[in-house]
Amino acid sequence: MTTADNILEVQNLSVHFGHGDETVKAVDDVSFVVGHGETLALVGESGSGKSISALSITKLTPRAARFEGGQVMFGGQNMLSLSDRELRGIRGSQISYIFQEPMVSFNPVYTIGWQIEEALKLHRKGIDRKVEISHLLDLVYLPDRLATAYPHQMSGGQLQRCMIAMALACSPELLVADEPTTALDVTVQREILNLLAELSKKVNLSVLMITHNFGIVSDLADHVCVMKKGKIVEEGQTRQVLDDPQHDYTKQLMAAVPRLHPAKGGGVSPMK
Repeated sequence: MTTADNILEVQNLSVHFGHGDETVKAVDDVSFVVGHGETLALVGESGSGKSISALSITKLTPRAARFEGGQVMFGGQNMLSLSDRELRGIRGSQISYIFQEPMVSFNPVYTIGWQIEEALKLHRKGIDRKVEISHLLDLVYLPDRLATAYPHQMSGGQLQRCMIAMALACSPELLVADEPTTALDVTVQREILNLLAELSKKVNLSVLMITHNFGIVSDLADHVCVMKKGKIVEEGQTRQVLDDPQHDYTKQLMAAVPRLHPAKGGGVSPMK
């Protein structure tokens, strides 16, 4: 069972693809926790296993994935042992996701309001859905009139705000944000990150942030786990890791963050 201080505990999780000599250990004996009201960042380059780790929480992994070991404890139960029907009752209600590409997260033939309403119908019966949609859009600083808009009529930043509104529709306990700003321009990225930070405090939301960018980590995360080739190579409080990184890979990721005035004394060795 999860302890009183943690909302999520991932213990020795291993997820593999392929068989025999072609086996790929996408997630290799990974453990981490997310505390109540805290933000944990999983950081690593593409292919490090961070997204598969996040998708494994509610078994949203591709069909080819094999769970070779470990537990994902949430709400006193092991998520990996639940049936699809039981998981459907948790996805979107207790655990919500925000994905990288907001445009592909919405159905282009339905309005934004209709799609938010579908989440409310599924998990929050007996409420005034129009009032709640208005409240959710207000929460992410969007006007009510956008409820009648279609996805193609909105900017990337507006769509990502709508994605956040939909993710919060059922008052989840845990929000998984998988590269939520990568597809957006720099100015809009900052707006979305500020919004996530504000909402996490306002509604006491626990957040699992998936990113390759240590700049995002420094602004949002309380704790950080650095992943490389399916393993966690360094973890700790964010300020501790930023001020005194121990692993070469962590140093390389930090050196990749653009700086207006690069530090003197040369760079770091290429990643291997």
